[in-house]
Amino acid sequence: MTSDEEATPSRRVAVDRVELGTALAGVAWLVLYAVLLVVTRHSPDLSRFVGEVLYLTPIAAASVLSVWAARRTHRRVRTAWRLLAASNFLWLAGESIWAFYTYTTPGGAPVPSIADAVYLMSYAMALPAIVIGLGLVLVGRAQGLIDAVLVAAGAAAIGWQLVIGPLLPSDWNAATLVTFIYPVLSVSIVSILVAVLLSGSRNIPISMILVGAGYGISAVTDASYAYITVVRQYASSSWVNLGWQAEAVLLCLAAVVAARRRETDKPGAIDPDITLLPAVVAVLAVGGLAAADLILVGRLSEVTLAVSAILLLGLLVRQVVAARDRTRLNQQLRTAAVTDPLTGLHNRRFFQEMIVLEAERAVRRRSPLSLVLVDIDHFKAVNDTYGHSVGDLALTDVAQRLRRAVRASDLVCRYGGEEFVCLLPGTDAAGAAELAGRLRAAVSSAPVLLRSGDGVELTASVGVATADPGTQIDIDALVNAADAAVYRAKDLGRDQVVASAWQSQPAADGDLALPPALVWMSDRVERALGDGSPGPAVSRWARQTAERLGLDETAQRNAAAAARVRDIGRILDLGSAAQAPPDGDADGRGARCGARLLVKLADRPDLAQLVAARYEWFDGSGGPAGCGGADIPIESRIIAVCDAWARILAAGPAPDGPVAAESRRELLRCRGTRFDPAVVDAFVALVDEGVVGRPTASQGSPTTPPP
Repeated sequence: MTSDEEATPSRRVAVDRVELGTALAGVAWLVLYAVLLVVTRHSPDLSRFVGEVLYLTPIAAASVLSVWAARRTHRRVRTAWRLLAASNFLWLAGESIWAFYTYTTPGGAPVPSIADAVYLMSYAMALPAIVIGLGLVLVGRAQGLIDAVLVAAGAAAIGWQLVIGPLLPSDWNAATLVTFIYPVLSVSIVSILVAVLLSGSRNIPISMILVGAGYGISAVTDASYAYITVVRQYASSSWVNLGWQAEAVLLCLAAVVAARRRETDKPGAIDPDITLLPAVVAVLAVGGLAAADLILVGRLSEVTLAVSAILLLGLLVRQVVAARDRTRLNQQLRTAAVTDPLTGLHNRRFFQEMIVLEAERAVRRRSPLSLVLVDIDHFKAVNDTYGHSVGDLALTDVAQRLRRAVRASDLVCRYGGEEFVCLLPGTDAAGAAELAGRLRAAVSSAPVLLRSGDGVELTASVGVATADPGTQIDIDALVNAADAAVYRAKDLGRDQVVASAWQSQPAADGDLALPPALVWMSDRVERALGDGSPGPAVSRWARQTAERLGLDETAQRNAAAAARVRDIGRILDLGSAAQAPPDGDADGRGARCGARLLVKLADRPDLAQLVAARYEWFDGSGGPAGCGGADIPIESRIIAVCDAWARILAAGPAPDGPVAAESRRELLRCRGTRFDPAVVDAFVALVDEGVVGRPTASQGSPTTPPP
């Protein structure tokens, strides 16, 4: 056991001993004071000394201990004890003035006197100590406030009938008014304490419960004092003093408890069984008073009628407030259930509910429904490198970017982990693809700024799926299609958009009518050269560009097939004996070798001419054969642009970062000279739409060795 573990139990024992010692000392003092009252009742001087001087001892102790409690407590509890300390010092001052009157004025202190003014000031400080410190301000709920009022009304009614009512004087003057005010103030304080305690909205500190008990004794004692002053003159040796002594002892114990314990005014968990307790207490209190009136007097008193009216109005208001609070709570629970706490977006549960509704609406209205799934690339690396706090910051930032990029009619949700989903009602495939491009661009538009000033660059793989209008929508199939498109985007290099419905998908190697051995050899050459120009990505871009240019299906397939194995002739560059020819025509030599391999190994002379012409310049100023313009096959012109894009990106400083603007400018700089302007324009449009992204090295090895 550590020293800290050993210290904790001993401290608890010390606290218990101090509190227990204070309680025992208080009981001993009350016994001693009672004995002194009996022993000195036949000696006026001693009786006056006990009733006026020794009487001040627990009050002085309560004043000092209240200051200690105020210094040791916090926040609203401290406020309460500061006010109670002021109240106790005023009480001590009032009793001291009363003792001075007793010793210096024949017949005792007049009523009213300066002492009475100080007494009333003491009550005036004690009342806000309860109300402000732990009373109605702390309830914090409209229903709790009403509950407190109901209980206070019931408690006040009982106090009026049992304590205050019998003391109502027939003739009012200054003396009777002052005497009457004391029990009224005590009953008010006790009523407020009971109201707050039974309202159930706060954990009432034990010290405040002891304070309430003290003022409860004070209420009975004040009533007894008022009764005594009616029938005979009050004397210093009166047993009434014992009640005020008990009040002072309880205040001492309350101060010690507050100082020794860490008491707070935090909201308590409201037990559902206690929510009706305030109303039940108030109803029973007024019902009991009404029964007593009918039995003893034969009619309801004005007080009972007034309290009953207040109670009825309070119960009606309570029902209205309870219904409003219940509706608000249900709405808050509903919002919390469908909201992602980190990003503030709707969560997957809400998306699943909404896609069912939107699918039904789309079928009913014969309108399209699209789905965009956004997956942050390499997000695990962000968490591993910077920590999960930065990962959370990145997710929050991405969520805000996506929210700003979509339209008001679109729904953005966090799908799970680093995935986000956008539901696009009434959006066709083309519109969904356009929005997907904006989302991809929004993610990579700027680094996520950290508190240190550094930035984390992010990209996203985006999948699009669209249900055509007028068809039955299989929700699971639609979601799976978008998910598969995301995986396809990652396989093809990340930081790009792949659609499952609006565009032709990149042809698989088996659809290109190429021998598997030739494709495998081409991939091996690319990996060995390590120039970052993967065949699958260039093949896909070539087909997309051909489609954008309006070429037929055969031309699209040929462009994709030739781009897939365009570098196979560079196998000559791998041998140590292969040297550059005297004319430096390395590109031409590789292109011609690739063309021969396509003819001999694949029997594809149609592709051979496309590979042979891939290095020709559009303006005829360069290239192995020196041809240009329309003499260059359109497929070769497409391959030249796609291959150049891949090589420019591979040479960039951040291969996993967003597509650099310099790469786009490089293509435009060569527009009309090296590259066909129409091809460049079509390709750049695909880049701007987010269809074309950045390849990765993994794309260079998608095939396995042939059997």
